[in-house]
Amino acid sequence: MCSPNSCLFWSSLLYFQARDDFQMTLLRVLEAAMEESSVILTEHKIFTSRFLPSLFILYKGNKDCHARFLCLKILSDVMIVIFSDSSLTANEQTLADLITISDKYFLPLYPSFAEDEDPIPMYAQKLLVMLMEHDCVKVSDILNEATVSQCFELLLGDLSNANVSNVKLCFALASAPDMDSNVLSQLQVVRRIGNLVEFVTAKDMDDFLEPTLDLCRSFIIRGIGSNRSTALTKEPALLVDSAFSMSIAVDQQSCIMDICDLGGSMGIFLEVFRNSDPQISDLASDCVVLLLKAAPREATMGLLANLPKLSALLDSLKHGVSLQLTLLLYCLAFSCRQYLAQGMILSMSVPALMQVEALVSGFQGLT
Repeated sequence: MCSPNSCLFWSSLLYFQARDDFQMTLLRVLEAAMEESSVILTEHKIFTSRFLPSLFILYKGNKDCHARFLCLKILSDVMIVIFSDSSLTANEQTLADLITISDKYFLPLYPSFAEDEDPIPMYAQKLLVMLMEHDCVKVSDILNEATVSQCFELLLGDLSNANVSNVKLCFALASAPDMDSNVLSQLQVVRRIGNLVEFVTAKDMDDFLEPTLDLCRSFIIRGIGSNRSTALTKEPALLVDSAFSMSIAVDQQSCIMDICDLGGSMGIFLEVFRNSDPQISDLASDCVVLLLKAAPREATMGLLANLPKLSALLDSLKHGVSLQLTLLLYCLAFSCRQYLAQGMILSMSVPALMQVEALVSGFQGLT
């Protein structure tokens, strides 16, 4: 029996009438064979040095979309097995081979993957995220306007078609120091990111929630700065500190111009605030406090328009002294100042307003 690599080699040389049928049959056999992970782990050197490069070459020269899909799927299956083995990911030669494959084959072909027929772009994104997570591809390798636009394109369509890899990829781009904020602003995706938080929350898509909140947070931070954002989330009293506010002086060159659109998502942030997962709850609270500083007017309107949710949240936290409770109280104080200073006209629930007032009075009695 020939090795997988030899099979691919002869497949690429066969030019007879039944070549395409033979090639598809061979690829299906290889796909089935890759289900046996021990084969990949035992012969990992052959896979990284010869088999994977051959699959990329076969993809590039193939006019059959089904064959191209199988090439990428087999690539993805093999990579998953290799990356799931800690002894291989710790092996310098294996990583060096994968970095070479990424530089020589994957990255040059990525624009073609992204524009190919479904579901090839999805598999390409999963593969890209895997390679980035294992330092085989750097974010700077894909920081060109066309690739960035392709990565965020899915957010502009039907959100039910979004996948976790796509959201993680968008987060990696948005949080990269070298990423140009002007490019992100031109995409006009902030409102859609807020819609995605609402969508995944409503559908109980827990695996989506953390990367989506990470994405929201990374967009907000661009107008404040990483160091100041960290200080603000750890010391919410800085929200109402005039000296700190003056030191921020939001840089319009690094601010996402449509970040104010997230003000309409303040209600869902408050809802997710109560999530039982501390990591998700912390991300939601970060989004609330940071958005008030990045887009004060719109975030204030969003917070005060959701007083019933805020009231329920304060009530659930009233029996414990926590950073979250302190943060919410400072957010409320900041919003009230903004409301008065800006002369805002808002429709607010009177019962919820009275309940918030009673809760705050109760907290004062505890201090």
